[in-house]
Amino acid sequence: MVPNLILAAIIGWCGTGWPIRFPRVGGGGGVEPGDWPTGCPMCGQFIGAVSAVILVAALGSSVESSGLAGLAIVSFFGGSFGSSLVTGMRSLR
Repeated sequence: MVPNLILAAIIGWCGTGWPIRFPRVGGGGGVEPGDWPTGCPMCGQFIGAVSAVILVAALGSSVESSGLAGLAIVSFFGGSFGSSLVTGMRSLR
């Protein structure tokens, strides 16, 4: 179970880059200015890793029985969702 959680944290960290923002013809692209505080460049990635680990631990045996592909999909989108959720909640203040 522990190797699955470590792998979930790594893949959840990678999931925070979703959706990929392509630069436009007129410039721009990248991270929105108000997404995370400037003093914390790793906040989104950390939240993504933690949320992926929590989701994999909560789903337990159903993720373990789905194999590596299932673990990767659940972790990736769990990290993406967790990071987006916290970003949205921060913008409500």
